[in-house]
Amino acid sequence: MQSILVPFVLWYLTIQLISLAALPLALRVFPALADRGYSFAKALGVLLVGVVLWLGTSYGVLRNESGGAWLALFVVAGASVAAAWPLRSTWRSHLPGWRAVVTVEAIFLLSFAAWTWVRAHDPAINHTEQPMDLMFMSGIWTSPTFPPRDPWLADYAISYYYLGYWLLLTVARLAGQAPEVAYNVGQACWFGLLMVGSFGVGYNLAAGKAAARLSATFGGLLTAIAVGLTGNLHVLVEWLYAQGVNVDGLARWANVRNFPENAQVTNQWFIDAGWSWWWRSSRVISDSDLFGNHIEVIAEFPNFSYVLGDNHPHVLAMPFVLLVVGMALNLFLWRADAADAPDSAPEDTGLLIQLRTAWTNLLDAVPARGLGLLLIILAAGALVALNTWDFPPYWVLLTAAALFVLTPQRGQARALWGAALLAVLVVAGTVAIYSPYFLTAQSQAGGIVPNFFNPTRLPQFLLFWGQFLLAVGALMMLAWAELSPRPREIVVSLVLVLGLPLIFLAGTFALAQGSDAGMSALQRMQLPPAFATYTDAVLARWTARPWAFLAAGTLAALLLAILWRRWQEPVRAADVRTTFALSMAAIGLLLAFGPEFVFLRDNFGTRMNTVFKFYYQGWLLLAVAGSYAIVTALQARRQVISAVLGGAALLLILAGLIYPVAGAYAKIRGFGSPTPTLNGIAYVGADEQAAIEWIRLNTDPEDIVLQGKGRSYWASDNRINSATGRATLLGWDGHESQWRGEAYGEMAAGRPEAIETIYRSGAPLAIRQTLDTWGIDYVVVGPVERELYNLSPLDDARLLEVMDLLFEQGGVRIFGRRG
Repeated sequence: MQSILVPFVLWYLTIQLISLAALPLALRVFPALADRGYSFAKALGVLLVGVVLWLGTSYGVLRNESGGAWLALFVVAGASVAAAWPLRSTWRSHLPGWRAVVTVEAIFLLSFAAWTWVRAHDPAINHTEQPMDLMFMSGIWTSPTFPPRDPWLADYAISYYYLGYWLLLTVARLAGQAPEVAYNVGQACWFGLLMVGSFGVGYNLAAGKAAARLSATFGGLLTAIAVGLTGNLHVLVEWLYAQGVNVDGLARWANVRNFPENAQVTNQWFIDAGWSWWWRSSRVISDSDLFGNHIEVIAEFPNFSYVLGDNHPHVLAMPFVLLVVGMALNLFLWRADAADAPDSAPEDTGLLIQLRTAWTNLLDAVPARGLGLLLIILAAGALVALNTWDFPPYWVLLTAAALFVLTPQRGQARALWGAALLAVLVVAGTVAIYSPYFLTAQSQAGGIVPNFFNPTRLPQFLLFWGQFLLAVGALMMLAWAELSPRPREIVVSLVLVLGLPLIFLAGTFALAQGSDAGMSALQRMQLPPAFATYTDAVLARWTARPWAFLAAGTLAALLLAILWRRWQEPVRAADVRTTFALSMAAIGLLLAFGPEFVFLRDNFGTRMNTVFKFYYQGWLLLAVAGSYAIVTALQARRQVISAVLGGAALLLILAGLIYPVAGAYAKIRGFGSPTPTLNGIAYVGADEQAAIEWIRLNTDPEDIVLQGKGRSYWASDNRINSATGRATLLGWDGHESQWRGEAYGEMAAGRPEAIETIYRSGAPLAIRQTLDTWGIDYVVVGPVERELYNLSPLDDARLLEVMDLLFEQGGVRIFGRRG
């Protein structure tokens, strides 16, 4: 129990200290929110302390160690107090209500503690891509200079979205926890940050409704449930089947892969032990080639990620995404009670005058003026280094917030200038602040690809999005009743949202057929005898399943039409909270709609990653908008249909709560572990544990410690490199190729051959030359290397001709280079 309680308490106290340091600043920059930004203070503090330490380390001002982290915390605390100093004479009026404080703290503590308990019973960093996460964490932890070194590709920097790992490790340094412990307790903490951030958005969004206190708390709790806890609708189908309910018709209609053929009637509340059912819920969307062979598509949602236990960038970014959403909401609400009519001053002329006016108007519209604008840029820009996929939708949301807040005060033309200026400043500021990240960032992205062959099946689309679509439908009806769009706005929106993608698909298909390169790309999808031409194949696919494209596109177009009308007549659209929710819903639906016609080219050559990353952000946006819609619909008078839709959505969201409880219970097969721990490498055998500890104590962080070339998804491979942060020549090569794109071939050239020479050559001269050429300091020979290279005692003896045996325990040996 002590191995759980001590890290938990230390981490909890550290987060509270960070939150306290950032609280004065939060009170200054979130004046429009009902809780004065209290629910975002923790995420804000973690971001600021982490970025100060990261920038300081990158520029050689601070050191990547605990002392540097504490100094960064003191800098943030001092800056926070200085920023809030102008409020000292009226500080009581800027404090949040005690009920909001107690609620936020209770949610954080309960969420953090509950998921710490889950992680303690499932701590092993030994499946899927968890070893990759630990490798990044260890590489960052041990890097004396920045950018951080890649332990799986010696002499190169990490090429991935690594800021989330950095922020987690910043807290770990302050709390005195090693990476293998921080992996689990940090994930539990991030779950707590996700829950309080979701609560904060929902609470502050609903705080302006009738019976405000009750509505705000209900809205906050529902938003936290919808974002961080509930599962998609396939979870309910799995549960019904496990209880013996006949769902064969629904299963045939949805055609989710391996269901129900790999499911069982268990009559158990947790459905079934093991991985099958809760994993399948993240794969409800499926594609196929023209022969009908399965093509994997990932459709995760937040709680799946936590049940799985991976600390990937899309998970680590979520609390800070919610921070940016909170900033956008704060901007939306800041001038909600400003002038009821636009400024009647004549329009400015001249570019410089326009820009100066736009700058003045923008500063007036942003809470805390320049300080608030700087924090918006810093928080939004961080999304690029946290998980680049997250940046575009929230950049759009911030721009929309500026547009809607400026229009009632300054008129449409000046509002457009102000919003455009904010958009440009966020991009330019991001490049300036996070330039150390951009210097080494690489990508496998190779442009956009039209989705000719795999529009989503409507039943699968509804299984993933159904509960939120009901809520958004209720929101649309309420907004329509307040201020309905005109026919012209509806038609133009439909043409833009549905017409342009169809023109794009038709145009790119025609171009592809008219060029050799295009036909070569098409022929990657092999044509079966059933189709005479690719035109036949495309038409067959799209005529068979156009409905998800049409449904998502039509809903998104109608939302845009409603927003267009509200922008044109902002005085009549008085409820800015509804406008904010509509904006989030529109962006979320466009994210769900996008992969229907386009995806980003990567190493996989399919839309798997695009669906994954677009759906993940769409879930957050639609969960927030949908929760607000439910709160509003249930209070609306004479809006029976909206109330019915909202009530149905509420029931489905609450029913999805079976997922976190049953999913966690099933994955770890109950909470019966005799030795719960937060140490993620406690499962490793004693011999390898001793080798890890020896390397940590006896080698320099910049030394190269060779292990065999890793096989992707094999947790045993390169485990010592992952745990110590010491680099090898080449770890999981498939993953390195994904991260580095076209540059990988040149970077990895000669490395597999060098590893083969060390382990297989047997020629002492060749081994010595390879050690010298690649600067290899140590060579590990363990069970993995003996298996991969079929090593015998004779091979060890040959290594001893050119190296010294420095460590030996059981089946693990470590050799050091002489001289």
